[in-house]
Amino acid sequence: METLRIVIAGLGTVGGGVINILKKNKINFESKLKKKIDIVGVASRKKKNLKTKLFFQDAIKLLDFDDYDILIETIGGSDGIAKQIVFDALNKKKHVITANKALLSKYGHELADVAEKNGCFVGYEAAIAGGIPIVCTLKNFLASNSINKIYGILNGTSNFILSRMLSTKKNFVEILKEAQKLGYAEANPEFDIDGTDTAHKLSIITSLAFRRRINFSSIFIEGIENVDLIDLEFANTLGYKIKLVGYANNIQSKIQQFVYPCLVDKNSEIGNVNNVLNGIIIESDSDGKIFLQGEGAGALPTATSILSDLEKISNQNYSPVFSLESKKLRKQNPLKIDDRQGSFYLRFTTIDKPGVIADISKEFKKNKISMKSMLQEDPKKRQANDATIVVTTHSCIERSMNNALKKIDKLKVIKQKTIVYRIENF
Repeated sequence: METLRIVIAGLGTVGGGVINILKKNKINFESKLKKKIDIVGVASRKKKNLKTKLFFQDAIKLLDFDDYDILIETIGGSDGIAKQIVFDALNKKKHVITANKALLSKYGHELADVAEKNGCFVGYEAAIAGGIPIVCTLKNFLASNSINKIYGILNGTSNFILSRMLSTKKNFVEILKEAQKLGYAEANPEFDIDGTDTAHKLSIITSLAFRRRINFSSIFIEGIENVDLIDLEFANTLGYKIKLVGYANNIQSKIQQFVYPCLVDKNSEIGNVNNVLNGIIIESDSDGKIFLQGEGAGALPTATSILSDLEKISNQNYSPVFSLESKKLRKQNPLKIDDRQGSFYLRFTTIDKPGVIADISKEFKKNKISMKSMLQEDPKKRQANDATIVVTTHSCIERSMNNALKKIDKLKVIKQKTIVYRIENF
């Protein structure tokens, strides 16, 4: 049989997962591919007990090596050695499989240009949602459909933290430490909790779904680092859960790309995606709503996605990196967050006296905002002279809400800056 000569750069969680699956299932996998798999080289800082012809302790040495067919890159990072070896491989006319969403989000179209010029495949199923086949679904299964919107939970770390905070009644810091002990959060979890990781993935999905050029800088991003247990509990009382959601929508040729914690119906598909799971919904013109849920990270689910791309290379099932040839992808015309139309959750901390609601309502009326519901904290839980009032609104323009809150937060009856979350009716 023909042999696929593979180099693996990075033997961390994902690279190690690739090795483990091949050890366990190599014979069956090769019979399906009708090709032999030969790992001809591995680049890793730590040498492991592997049967491989060449071991590179410094991945930079791969720049001087070309006796391979496919590079599997799991080092990560938008720049540095990962970028160097991926571009080098494509310029050498080698196929590339990567789990590197940061690299794709920043340099995806430059990579696509080089790949298309040299007739190479770039596989990145593993870069977006671990074991969920979102790239295959968008590029192949829904190729005949026009996508209306795509949204969901794309980061398992943030989802675990929000789920556990509510179920254990513990605060953010306590649950983050728990996530780190369990291996669900990195020692430096910044990109997971500030929304950057979700935004990297969303930018790639948006390009695939709407056939536009990646525009990471246009994404509005808010993270979960300031989510308070009290808001998770109030949301739950109102019939919602708070989730960190990535959302992309095409409205009259303008693209919305938002990442933020928001309230979703606790009985909805997204509302029932808990702990480290990811969940993605695609709404299209012909196939309606598709819901995909699964492990968004981890060694074996992500490695499974990498090996699914290896199957495509084996069967020469190539397609442009982002659905269309890179030069045919249109530039995005982004819709700003101020133009978003939707409902809101607001938590006011006020002086405990009559007339407070009337003062807030007056500013709402000026900005054409109407209340949908109101909830007040149990008086027994209040601090002296403080009142907590939670309000949900009917749909309004975000700009109008911002204008109202600028005035409301200056009122003498308001003791703290208003806590605001968007409500999404998925």
